[in-house]
Amino acid sequence: MSETKPGPEPQFAFGAWAFMGGMDDRFGKGYNKFPLSLEEVFEMTARISGMSYVCGHFPSEFPDDPDRLATLARDHQVGIGSVVARTFGAEYKNGGMTNPDPAIRKRAVENVKRSMELNNLLRPTMEKMGKALGCRHAVLWQGNDGSNGLFLCDYSRGWDLLIDGYVEALEAVPECQLCIEPKPGDPAEDMFVRETIHGLFLANAVEDRIQKRLEERILKKDPGLTASAFFDHLHQKLASVRGRIVQNIEYGHAHIAGGKLAESICLAMDYGILRQIDLNDNRKHWDNDHIPGNDNFNEVLEAEYWLYWKGFDGLWNFDIWPQRVPGETKKDTIRRFAEHLVECINATRYRREIVKRLPPPDEMQRYFKDPDETQTSKLLRTVVNRKIDFEESHYGG
Repeated sequence: MSETKPGPEPQFAFGAWAFMGGMDDRFGKGYNKFPLSLEEVFEMTARISGMSYVCGHFPSEFPDDPDRLATLARDHQVGIGSVVARTFGAEYKNGGMTNPDPAIRKRAVENVKRSMELNNLLRPTMEKMGKALGCRHAVLWQGNDGSNGLFLCDYSRGWDLLIDGYVEALEAVPECQLCIEPKPGDPAEDMFVRETIHGLFLANAVEDRIQKRLEERILKKDPGLTASAFFDHLHQKLASVRGRIVQNIEYGHAHIAGGKLAESICLAMDYGILRQIDLNDNRKHWDNDHIPGNDNFNEVLEAEYWLYWKGFDGLWNFDIWPQRVPGETKKDTIRRFAEHLVECINATRYRREIVKRLPPPDEMQRYFKDPDETQTSKLLRTVVNRKIDFEESHYGG
């Protein structure tokens, strides 16, 4: 069993994308009649106790204007969790980094690089504000990078382009980590990076390709290097890129993938790559982005048990889509959105207290060695039936 230690209390964020548009889908438009401006998003966030960060896509919710973003953050004392790279949508219907059109692929890679640069530019402001988790990584959800149907994709070529795209971004922009967000499909029918294990493979493949290219460059430049000097030079160069591909695991995506959310969490934590989690829920057949725990309470509880005991200290981001929440006026819509986010925080804090009342992993070994669900059912019922107190979030609007 890997080493365990309790993690710090969650630092919460949410994705602005759900609130700044009409919440349209392919069956209708204008579910939200009152899209919020970026300023209104920051104003709302500042009034939600316990909500520390906002995340947004570039180019989309976040502009290519680091000064404006820094000013909004400082004025409202709200951190920016991540400038998320946008490489999906109609323009990228045939892929972002894997698009067969070189011009479209180039735009996707440039978006990733600029998102990384924006995170780098904003990170000092986050540190001065005491928002230490802000802008350490650029989340990258590659929704259109995958295949659609049969005999319509050169899979090897797709993966080759994907790996090259990551190599180019990491070599072009220092420091900022690239935070992969796996999903089995949608909008691409079958995304290339479908689960945590695909992300681990991609990270290794990217670092291997960078290393091989560095070896070739070093030897070409100075073929007479001694072995010692060669490896010293190589490791010095590799240090700037190694370990910079990390992961964001979204609860709902793991549910749809059909595996166990807790197993994905443990795998990512054990390999030291988990930097963010996106909290939401669904009934395992569509990416509904409900309040986390409303559909799969025990599965979420098991995952958060391991997040706690493996010491997760990254960003807890609510990626939700409250399509039926908007009100009949702008003011009412903002209030209802805020109350929805408040409940996301409170539901998560409630589960956190349940997790703390469960036995630690060393004591849980007796359940693991004799996996009789009779005993775990009794355990969970006993813990959940206790009175659970926690610090509740509120909206001050």
